[in-house]
Amino acid sequence: MSDIKDFDWSTPPNRKIDEYFLTDKLDRARYATFLTRLLIQEGFDENRPQKEQKRNYVLNLNAEWGAGKTYFLKRWSQELKNFPVVYIDAWQQDYSDDPFLTVISGIIKQLQLQAKFDITIPKSAVSMFKAVAPAIAQGLTKKISGIDIDELHALLFSDDEIDNDQNQNTNKLTGSDFSPAVKALAQNLIKDHEAKNKSIEVIKSKLADWVSKFEQQEDRTLPIFVFIDELDRCRPSYAVEMLETIKHIFDVKGIVFVVATDTEQLQHTIKSIYGEGFDAKVYLGRFFNSRYSLKRPVLKDFLSVHSDITKFESTYLENKNIQILPRTKTPETALASISIVLDAFQVSARTAIQITERITAIIANLASGKKVDVLVLAVLFCIYEKDHPLYEEIISGRFKRTEQGSENKIININLADFLKRNILEKHLSAELTYFIDPQAYTDESFHRRLTQKGSSYFVGDHTISLSNFIESIFCSIFDLQASSLDFWISDNDNGLNNLQEAENNLVHSKLEVGQDATLLWLNYIYIKDEYDKLSKENYRDFVELSSPLEYMGDS
Repeated sequence: MSDIKDFDWSTPPNRKIDEYFLTDKLDRARYATFLTRLLIQEGFDENRPQKEQKRNYVLNLNAEWGAGKTYFLKRWSQELKNFPVVYIDAWQQDYSDDPFLTVISGIIKQLQLQAKFDITIPKSAVSMFKAVAPAIAQGLTKKISGIDIDELHALLFSDDEIDNDQNQNTNKLTGSDFSPAVKALAQNLIKDHEAKNKSIEVIKSKLADWVSKFEQQEDRTLPIFVFIDELDRCRPSYAVEMLETIKHIFDVKGIVFVVATDTEQLQHTIKSIYGEGFDAKVYLGRFFNSRYSLKRPVLKDFLSVHSDITKFESTYLENKNIQILPRTKTPETALASISIVLDAFQVSARTAIQITERITAIIANLASGKKVDVLVLAVLFCIYEKDHPLYEEIISGRFKRTEQGSENKIININLADFLKRNILEKHLSAELTYFIDPQAYTDESFHRRLTQKGSSYFVGDHTISLSNFIESIFCSIFDLQASSLDFWISDNDNGLNNLQEAENNLVHSKLEVGQDATLLWLNYIYIKDEYDKLSKENYRDFVELSSPLEYMGDS
C-alpha cells in the first residue's frame, strides 16, 4: 500500500478551488487522510493474493446539506497527486438523460490528462447507451406510430411463471397473431439489448486495461479514484440511474468510487419514485460497500465559511450609521456568539445558515440611526424554527405555563426557566462576548465621575453566559411575568431616572470583570442607546419580514 502522509489543509491549496473556501476551516483534512488509506487498501493491496489484489469499492460519503461535501471532495481529489483521479459533478450534468455517458465521458476526459497511453472507447460501444424509442421505453402512450404497447409487451415478455399449463395452451399467442410493425420493433429491441450487453463487456474490458496500464505507469499508482458529487441534488430518476450505472457497469477491479450525498435526502428522492412505503435505506445499501458520515461541523467555523461576515464589521456599521449588539472587535467573534445560541437550540447546519443569513439581511436593511440586538434575534429565530406555536405565544406576550408544585399548589413557570429546561447545561454556561470600551459609551461628565470614584473598568471583551442572557435580557423583553431581574427597569425610589440609576450602579461598583460587571454595562448600554425601546412588535417585524428568505445553497 502506498505511504500516505497526513494531509495538511491549514493553508490554501496550490490551485484555487473556490474564492470562498481557500482554507480548511472545518478541520476535515484528517478525515480525507483516513479515507484515503482505507480506499487504497480496499482498491489495491499487494499483500493480498495476486488475484485478489485489485477490488472494486464504492463508498457513500454522507453529510447533511451545507456541511461542506463539495469543498471536501474537491480538495481531497487535489491531494491525490500520485493516483488517477476523476471528479464528476452529477448535478451539473443531469440535463443529459444518460448517467452512463456522464460518467464515462468524465472518466475519459480527465484520465486522458493523466495517462501516458491511449484513453478511448469505440464509438459503437458508447452509442448503444443512447435512448432508443424513449417514449416506448417509458410507456408514455398506448399507441405510438400505430404500435400497440400491450402487444409488444406480450411478444417480448413471457408470463409462464404466473400462468398454469392450461392457460398457456389456450391463451398463448403465436407469431402470426402479432402485427409486422410490432414484430419488427421487438426484433430491433432484442438486438439493441444484445448489442448493449456486448458494449458493456467492451467498456469493462477497456477500463480493466486502463487499470493495468496505470499500475505500470511510473508517476501513478492504483487505485483509480472516481468522485461523484451532488447526487442528492439531481432529478430522482437520474440519481437512481446513476447508482445503477456505477453498480453494474463500472464495477471494475482497481477502481474505487466515492459518492457524496445527503443520504437522508437521497432516501426521500428514492421514495418519490417508488412510494413512501418503499425501504429506501435497504435499497441504497445495495449500491455501497460502506458509508462514512461526516460529523456535524462546529458552527462557529461553519458560519464563518458560509456567512457574509462583513455585515458585522465596525466599518460597515459606522458607514451605514447603524448599531448592533453585541459589539465585537471582529465579525468572527459576533458569529461565535450567534453560534452559541444556535448550538443551544440544536438547529441543523442548514437552519443555522438560514438564520444567520436572515440576521445579516436585517442588518443590511436597517435604516440610518436604527439598531438591533442580534442575539435576541438569534434566540427568536431558533424558537420560530423549532416550535412555531411557542414563538407565537412569546412574540404576542401570551406565554403562560403552570405546573403543580409542593402541597398541590399550582405555580407559574417563567419564560426563562421554561426555555432553559430544554437546553443542555454545557450550552447554558457557554459565554457570549461583548467588546466594551467604557469611554466610547460615556460622556465627559459621567467619565469624570467614574474615574474620580476610582471605579475599576477595562477596555476589552466582557462575557455573559447564555443562561444569564436569556434570563436577564431576552426575557426582559418578552416575558410579561418576568422577575425582578428585569435589568433595565429600576425599582429605586430616589428620584433618579433609569439612565441615572444605571450610571450610579457603574460608578459605585467595584466590579471589573465577571458576569455581574457585564450586566451592569449592558444595563447602561441598553438604556443609553435605547435598545430598551425595541418592543416585541419591532422584533416581530424583523423576524416575519426576513423569515420567508430561505438559503438554497451556494450556486
